[in-house]
Amino acid sequence: MKLKLLKTKGSFLNTDKKLQLRLLTAPTVVALGDSSVYGVGDCGNKTAGSELGWTGRLAHDLNAGKYINLSRNGARAQDVWQSQLAAAVAARPDLVLICIGGNDALRNNFKPVQVAKYLYLTISNLQATGAVVAILGLHDPSLIAPAPKIIKNILRTRVLQINAALRWVSDQTSATLIETIDRPEIYERKFWHIDRMHPGPIGHQYISDLVRRTLSLPRRSRKKIQHETELDRKAKAIWLITNGFKWLARRSIDLLPAMLFLVGRELIKSRSLNWTHPEYFKIYLEHILSQLFKEEISKHMESSKNEPLNFDDLQLQIVSA
Repeated sequence: MKLKLLKTKGSFLNTDKKLQLRLLTAPTVVALGDSSVYGVGDCGNKTAGSELGWTGRLAHDLNAGKYINLSRNGARAQDVWQSQLAAAVAARPDLVLICIGGNDALRNNFKPVQVAKYLYLTISNLQATGAVVAILGLHDPSLIAPAPKIIKNILRTRVLQINAALRWVSDQTSATLIETIDRPEIYERKFWHIDRMHPGPIGHQYISDLVRRTLSLPRRSRKKIQHETELDRKAKAIWLITNGFKWLARRSIDLLPAMLFLVGRELIKSRSLNWTHPEYFKIYLEHILSQLFKEEISKHMESSKNEPLNFDDLQLQIVSA
C-alpha cells in the first residue's frame, strides 16, 4: 500500500493535540515498533505469556478505550513504514507510541539515514490524522549487555547514530522524543530481562511511567499492572534455551560477518582512537552526528528548490562507525 507524505500544521497544532489528549478519558492507543514494543521480557506473572510491555502498561494506566499493538519481533524502521503504518492510520489513534532502531543497529546493512527516512514518513502520516506521536530513544547496550569491549564500542556508536536520527525526526515533526541513554537508573540490573537486551517487568513499567509523565498525561487506572516477577531461575533458564538461543542464531547469520569486519577495522584504527574516556567520545560523536543530519538536509533543500526530500541521496560518512 502506497502512502504519500502528508504535512501537518506545525508544532502549534501538535501542542494543541497534546492538551486535548490529556482530557480524553478513553483514548485510542496504537503501538508500533520491534520486540521492545511487542513486550518481550515483560513477565509480570507466574507465566511468560503476559507480555504487555511498556506500551500495554501505558494504555492500561491511561484507561485506553482501545489499544492496538502492531509491532513485531525483529522489525526495522522500514517495516514500520511498509507493514505497520497503514493499520495504524486506519485505527484513527489519539496516541501513537514508537520504538524502533535497535534491529537496524544489529544488521549488516546499517544505514541511520534510512531509519530517519522511514520514521519521518511514518510520523508525518500519523500526525496528519491528528495523532500525538511519542518516540522512545535507545539506551546504551554497552552498559548492560555482556560483550567484548570492542563490540560494545561498536554498538554504542551505532546507537548514538540511531538516536541522532530520532532526534532529527523529532525536530522535523514535533513528535515527542523520550530519551533514555543518559538516565543512570535505567541501567540497574533489576530493570532488565535475563537476555540483557529487553526490559524486564520493572523496566517496562519504568518506561511506561517515564513516557506518561513526559507527555504530562494523568494516570486514570485504579492500580498499575503487577511488575514483580515470580519466575524462578529454572524458568528463566528455560526461557533462555527456548527463546534466547534462537534469537542469537538468527542474528548471527546476518550480524556476525558485519561485526567481524567492523571489529577488524576497529583494531586497525585502535592506535589512533582513544577509548579511555568513552563518555567524552559519546557526547562528541552525538553532537557531530546531529550536525551532519542538519547540514545534509539543509544542503538538499537549498539545491532542490523545495522538491520532495530524497533520503537515498543523503550519505553520512562517519569514520568511527
